[in-house]
Amino acid sequence: MNMRHKLVYTFIINFLLFFYVSFAMANIPAGFVSLSEVCPSMKIHMSYATSDNFTGEIVAGYKAKKAFLAKTAAEALCKVQTEAQKRGLSLKIYDSYRPVKAVAFFQAWAQKPETNPHIKQMYYPGFTRLELFEQGYIAKQSSHSRGSAVDLTLVDLESGKALDMGSAFDYFDDLSNTDSPKVTEEQKKNRLILRELMEAKGFKNFSQEWWHYSFKPEPYPDQYFDFDVE
Repeated sequence: MNMRHKLVYTFIINFLLFFYVSFAMANIPAGFVSLSEVCPSMKIHMSYATSDNFTGEIVAGYKAKKAFLAKTAAEALCKVQTEAQKRGLSLKIYDSYRPVKAVAFFQAWAQKPETNPHIKQMYYPGFTRLELFEQGYIAKQSSHSRGSAVDLTLVDLESGKALDMGSAFDYFDDLSNTDSPKVTEEQKKNRLILRELMEAKGFKNFSQEWWHYSFKPEPYPDQYFDFDVE
């Protein structure tokens, strides 16, 4: 391949890449941003983009391990990350914006018979699938779909390990209540550090889940979004 052909080839590749990125971003509403772009130091995990979650499947609408939030919520979360780093910590994102189709996926999953006792024991040992909705652990309409909610934990920067919060993400049990008396003093301390950091920047905790926070006031309090995470 001579120099001229190389230049043409490079131009075509760059043009296609630009077109692809532009097309992907066109599907994202103007008021939303990628957490990786506004705050690249965050750890992006996104459990529902993998089978490592309470359904045992990749959830509908999650096509990539990317995290989006409404712009004001994302900017506030970036400020939380800055404060966490001062303590030698980092935020780790389990979930952020959640498509409406993903909420519908959860509802359809709840109607199916139990097929995996191991996953049930890991995530919801005390409930049936339908009871997770009845008990308020899974919402039929989620603040995640409004772009204002985030599920997260803290990671120690030196060791790279998540802090011990006393229960796993999406462990549906009163052990996961933020103020649960069943956790150790160290676990309670870690939960309170997360709550202190989040509340200082405008986030409010859902008391049944130590990992769940919503930004207040919500940018889109009455609007639910359904663009894919990709």
